[in-house]
Amino acid sequence: MAHKAFSELALIDFIKKRFPQKDNILSPYDDAWGCLLNKKHLVLSGDMLVETTDVPPFMTIRQMAAKSFTMSVSDIASKGVSPTYYHLIIGLPRGFGWRRMRELVKGWEDAISLYGGVLMGGDTNEAPCVTISVIAVSLSSKPPIARRGGRTGDIVAVTGLFGETYVGFKLMKNLNRIPSKLRSRIIEKICRPVARLKEGMALNGVAAACTDSSDGLSASLYNLIQGTGNGILVEKLPASKGLKEVSSIVGATPFQMVFYGGEEFELVTVIPWAKWEEALRRVGRVKGSLIPIGRIVHRKGVWYRDTSGKVVRVPRKGWEHLK
Repeated sequence: MAHKAFSELALIDFIKKRFPQKDNILSPYDDAWGCLLNKKHLVLSGDMLVETTDVPPFMTIRQMAAKSFTMSVSDIASKGVSPTYYHLIIGLPRGFGWRRMRELVKGWEDAISLYGGVLMGGDTNEAPCVTISVIAVSLSSKPPIARRGGRTGDIVAVTGLFGETYVGFKLMKNLNRIPSKLRSRIIEKICRPVARLKEGMALNGVAAACTDSSDGLSASLYNLIQGTGNGILVEKLPASKGLKEVSSIVGATPFQMVFYGGEEFELVTVIPWAKWEEALRRVGRVKGSLIPIGRIVHRKGVWYRDTSGKVVRVPRKGWEHLK
């Protein structure tokens, strides 16, 4: 009998039912897991980079190594805390060689220099392709920000613009078809992603909820309201410049490019109306951006009001493995 295939989300739901979480100070199966430990907040998050699925052909080994840390730090950043330790697990193909190994190490050094923290150990193994798993650990005096929350009228905001990664991954082998300025931004966004760590820490104490956009804006918005009974109305599309010009080349609208990309590593957050000005000041002090795109509404789902005033539902889609 043939085995039935499953998607990544179906697999996660299956694991959730088999292993219900206990003692998590965050919401169940948040971007990270947390608990109280000797009056400190222990927060952990892990992610995995697989060369054959996560690395475009124009990315260097050093950039790939740095990205493997960014993936986990981005989740920690969305909790409003900073990484203290890292646990590094790597799988390498036989014959990988010392030259490329040194480039990997340089990339890890780049990331730790940027985000802080200490590499405390890990494991090595042989694998068909480069596989890197990083577990980021935070010990914080401040409680982490939960992924879901907020009340009707609260402001939904992001730390950057969207759409470039959608274009880049869609035209991965034909980037020369894109105007040079947009192409440069796309390559920078994909090859040198930066976790919004300073912004996340600045939001701790003012944000009602926060997540990162590694799986795309649509999926992130749905994560913010999961189980709350509320919805989100997006009134301003956080679109990068130049998306309209490449719409016909990509075969997608700016709406699709913005909502259904992935790996932007921006923060998507909910700010109570009364704390909005304080949030702007805090993020401004660390030279970050906080862009209001909508608000929490008492209507389930994610919705978008376009420039004509028409309100349409935003289906839940995003980057998903095994699909």
